[in-house]
Amino acid sequence: MRHAKLVTSPSILAAVALILFGALAVPGSAAQLTVGSQGQFATIQSAVEAAQPGDTIFIAPGTYVENVWVNKPLTITAASTQPTVQAADLSKDVFNVTSSGVRIEGLNIVGGASGVEIRGVSKCVISNIVARDSQRAVYLAYSNNNAVTGSNLAGNGYGVYSDYSFGNTISANNATSEKGAGNALGDGIYFNHGGSNTVTNNILSANHVYGISLYHSTQNVISNNTISDNEYIGVRLGEASNNNTLTFNTISGNPQLGVMILSATGNQIYLNDFISQPVAVGGASAAILNSPEKMVYAYGGVGRTGFMSNYYSDYKGADSNGSGIGTTPSIYGDKYPLVQPFANYGNIIRASAVTPTPSPQRSETASPPAYAPLSGVNVLLVAGVLGVASLIAAAVIYAILKRT
Repeated sequence: MRHAKLVTSPSILAAVALILFGALAVPGSAAQLTVGSQGQFATIQSAVEAAQPGDTIFIAPGTYVENVWVNKPLTITAASTQPTVQAADLSKDVFNVTSSGVRIEGLNIVGGASGVEIRGVSKCVISNIVARDSQRAVYLAYSNNNAVTGSNLAGNGYGVYSDYSFGNTISANNATSEKGAGNALGDGIYFNHGGSNTVTNNILSANHVYGISLYHSTQNVISNNTISDNEYIGVRLGEASNNNTLTFNTISGNPQLGVMILSATGNQIYLNDFISQPVAVGGASAAILNSPEKMVYAYGGVGRTGFMSNYYSDYKGADSNGSGIGTTPSIYGDKYPLVQPFANYGNIIRASAVTPTPSPQRSETASPPAYAPLSGVNVLLVAGVLGVASLIAAAVIYAILKRT
């Protein structure tokens, strides 16, 4: 019996490597699936089941009554005018996301336990949705590094409800008129046992009890939000919610407290506007109300450097040197209260971030770059050469194997 001979010459191995490289260099193209009366699928769920990872599902205008389970990385988006997806079973989520890398955008989502639940996954994006009449517009459960952005989350039990989730970004959303679920509180945003989340440029107003509430949640950054006219309190830093940072927020018209601190330490609260509240900060002695370092700012047309605290609309102290910083501490103990809202202080940055501009140095001869990036045309040429080389390599391998 003749045995096949194993060929392991360097030339053959190199050819094989080249062929493999060529195969890897040509990615598969993602498909586009359509849902609706003129589409390929009648339901969103059937499109999800047929799709391959990386595909995009376009949903035509109309109303779809279903609960959708998304278990692979897909983009689910409106084809044109915003379609409505309504819970078929109100006890279940409208979208239950159990895969990382999912995008849901441009949809009107109604009812259900959650409009969108993201559970145990990461790198999902919820963008430009309208979610209403759910217990939770968006529910982050044990999920890290996701984004909820540019959405109208008004009129639910909670806007964003987060359990044991870290590193998420919640930005540019409207979470207002949240009314709670049953006997539960209703917050624009609620963090339970989470941390290192970023909450920025949201409107968190007219909610039942709190604009934003934290419980056992640490090192979150809460900045540039409007937190106003909530039923009781603007911000609650609850038990063990330590080392959070609140800056550049406008906290106004909350009838009890702007910020309430309960059994929490190390929270930095500075460069916020506190307007028209009986108490700006409850439990202020447990917080750090001054900037951690000197800030660079402009006031009265003059560039200045100094420590800065918060603006309080009821501050009665004087600004004896015209620096924009009160001469006497506020009633909350911060030593550098602003005498006007922070918008009147120009572009405020940390002094440590300001570095001298280096003097330009003239060079008589410029050294060429170590390499030049490939242009689009060059990339195509290289790809073509590799493709031809792969065919030649395959022919060489076949000829050598035939002789053995």
